[in-house]
Amino acid sequence: MLLAAGLARALLPAEAEAEPYLMVREGAKCSDCHTNLTGGGKRTAFAQIHAHDILHDLQILPIPPGTKPFTGEVTPYVSIGGDLRTRATLTFRDRPTAAGTVDGDRAFRRDLRSTDLSVNEFLAYLEVDLYPDILSIYADENFNGVANNREAFALLRGFLPWNTYFKGGRLFPTYGLRVQDDQAFIRARSGYTFQNPDEGIEIGTMPGPFFIASSITNGKSGDNDVAATLNGYAVVTDVPVVRNVIAGGSVARQTNKRDVYAVYAGSNYGPLTYLAEADKFEDRNLATVGRRDDWATYGELDLLLFGWLNLRGTAEFVKVSNANDQTRYAIGAEPFIDRFLQPRIQYRINNGPRDQPLLNQPELWLELHAFF
Repeated sequence: MLLAAGLARALLPAEAEAEPYLMVREGAKCSDCHTNLTGGGKRTAFAQIHAHDILHDLQILPIPPGTKPFTGEVTPYVSIGGDLRTRATLTFRDRPTAAGTVDGDRAFRRDLRSTDLSVNEFLAYLEVDLYPDILSIYADENFNGVANNREAFALLRGFLPWNTYFKGGRLFPTYGLRVQDDQAFIRARSGYTFQNPDEGIEIGTMPGPFFIASSITNGKSGDNDVAATLNGYAVVTDVPVVRNVIAGGSVARQTNKRDVYAVYAGSNYGPLTYLAEADKFEDRNLATVGRRDDWATYGELDLLLFGWLNLRGTAEFVKVSNANDQTRYAIGAEPFIDRFLQPRIQYRINNGPRDQPLLNQPELWLELHAFF
């Protein structure tokens, strides 16, 4: 029982970006597995040690017996991690009419528009424990092209009631479900992606099944005001029939003219895991009157087959003024073939206003993810 609980804690996102379905499936908090307690980035030593039990990988590489994998630990006080994603993206389209429109609500388009091969992500993490489990320094660096620091903060924890912690530096403000796809409407339209860190402070507490955190950051560039977020959720395990239930909500004051809100929840049934988030945007900027986001939704269904193959389907919608609504659907497969390797195939259907052909282009992704 204790081992199962420990593995559940470690089974949070194995990738640079968080994978909330693992949190829901295993009944754990993001803070149980990540140096960054709000999710994403470097994984803990526990997650490395129990990687096979966590990932259910196939272990099909011809590794000589007795070969020990790298755990990321350089010294007892210094550890590292990393993520590399390479992707081939095939984009399809229909030829616009003379009026510049395309048919709407199509799952498939006629022509292959482009094939793009790219290094989609190359991240490195560094953690220095000045006092283990009390004071640490953490850095998250993006080396994809030009080096760019994503996070750099000091983390103080371990001596206050209810697992209270303090964080200060460059960080990702805590908000909503940290789904892997930064293009998801709930992430891109709210502004809380893994591409938008900000300088500020964060305070959080983690009593029992609860997690509550608030961040105060600089906010919009050139604005004299600050931005503030509040995010909280609960993880309830051993629930009859569904096993785990997670529910939470977020609120953010981005400027004096824009507020965003989110509610999210997830559960599971047998090999099925399901989760959803709905975001409401209150935008009072005059410049956005002509095309203003109202609300966005995200739903995800994951099916674990054979104990190692994850099949995933997602559905998204964003309500935009003046009939500029957009929908998106995706289906894909994500097996772990080794503790360091995960291939991925995904077909994503994008549909938007008919007079905007670039918003009506399906995509096929072929991706290889190497991580430690």
